Amino acid sequence: MQLGLFMMPMHPPEKDRTVCFEEDLALIVHADELGYTEAWIGQHHSVAWESIPSNDLFIANALPRTKQIRFGTGVTLVPFHHPANMAVRLALLDHLARGRFYCGFGQSGIATDLSLFDLPTDAKTLGLMTVEGIDMVLKLWTTDPPFDFQGDFWRIRISQTDPAIGKGVMLKPYQKPHPPVAMSIMKGASMAARMAGQRGYMPLSTNLVHPSTLAQHWQVYCAGAAEAGQPAPDRAIWRIARNIFVGRTTAEALDHALSGTFARSFDYLIKLIGPARLDILKEDPDMPNAMVTPEYCVKRLAIVGDVDECLRRLHELWAQTGGFGTLLMITHDWDDEAMWRRSMALLIEEVAPAMPSV
Repeated sequence: MQLGLFMMPMHPPEKDRTVCFEEDLALIVHADELGYTEAWIGQHHSVAWESIPSNDLFIANALPRTKQIRFGTGVTLVPFHHPANMAVRLALLDHLARGRFYCGFGQSGIATDLSLFDLPTDAKTLGLMTVEGIDMVLKLWTTDPPFDFQGDFWRIRISQTDPAIGKGVMLKPYQKPHPPVAMSIMKGASMAARMAGQRGYMPLSTNLVHPSTLAQHWQVYCAGAAEAGQPAPDRAIWRIARNIFVGRTTAEALDHALSGTFARSFDYLIKLIGPARLDILKEDPDMPNAMVTPEYCVKRLAIVGDVDECLRRLHELWAQTGGFGTLLMITHDWDDEAMWRRSMALLIEEVAPAMPSV
């Protein structure tokens, strides 16, 4: 099992933003030094807990500070960007990274993000926009002008070119034909999982669902691959994100998680998701919403404890899912920097080596 990061990030709204960004960069550097293999950076525009609106700019800043860790947009929110702008910005980032880059795509369901950009709020339309946007980005990366791509939401064309002076030439990615593509997956019977399987994209499973739902992600992904005549997928490409904190003792770890910003972040997520969609967090669909509390999330959804307890929980996760390639640790606010640095070290030095590989 490989070990990486998923940086939403998670900072309390009252914390100075500049300090948050500096902390996030220091965390990435520390992960790189410890040997974490990859870091996925989230994107939102109007939620203070997740305060990176331009994940490509963040990655561009982090790249020269690091040596080996690969970065991914986790994810680029497709409906919020014109496909031509996405194509050239992500291609530039791939060159700056010299290939240390994955391209994750997805869509946002946060109402304030959508209204900020005057976007539709229904999931079906957003899904269609996402598919069309991805298709156009990939066409731009693999097609030379002149071209005219007409979709339901965007039209992209270059008709007048002058190869002698490079007029009409768009930047193509460093990796050929393009960076590996990933899609974020949340629901059990996810259309994103099916599409990712059909197209051979990497599945990126969210930290927001109970482990029992994760097994459905892989089943739907494999069904999509079979429908498209793709080879049987290799579980090594599957990324699963989890909230993890490793302490010297389980009592210490739980005390820190329940009394600090770790638990507060779950309070934010519960309220953001809202009563109508809380089922994704439940280990039993018949649970009343009132039982979905920050304490429940810390103890039942997150993996918190000493090395032995975290290993026990991860082996349970492995058995529930059938195995996966990379575990992505959700990054949290460094409300106690020394404890978080130690947790990251224990996770990669003592926990991860004791896990199986696919």
